[in-house]
Amino acid sequence: MNKNDDPIAAFGSFEEGDNPLEPYIDPTLFDTLDRQAQVELLTPAFDALTLAGVDYDLKVQNSAAGKRYTLFKDKKVINILIMDNKFTDHILDDINKNKEE
Repeated sequence: MNKNDDPIAAFGSFEEGDNPLEPYIDPTLFDTLDRQAQVELLTPAFDALTLAGVDYDLKVQNSAAGKRYTLFKDKKVINILIMDNKFTDHILDDINKNKEE
């Protein structure tokens, strides 16, 4: 992927089209984190999950206060997160802590 390539288009699939991150975007945060900022946090988080292996998964759930993200390893809950400007860092930290254990 080149610097100017669109990561959403690059990571798209037949099933998801060119918006695979769409279910993970939280519109309740648009005042603080617009769509592009969320994409910029989600893309490296999913890159890290992909590199970490098939044991890791990130699921999203809608709640009254916005979306909640649950990080799993081997179907075991590692952490429940909310989207903030440190979202990618939290995912990376959780993956690294679990690799050490």
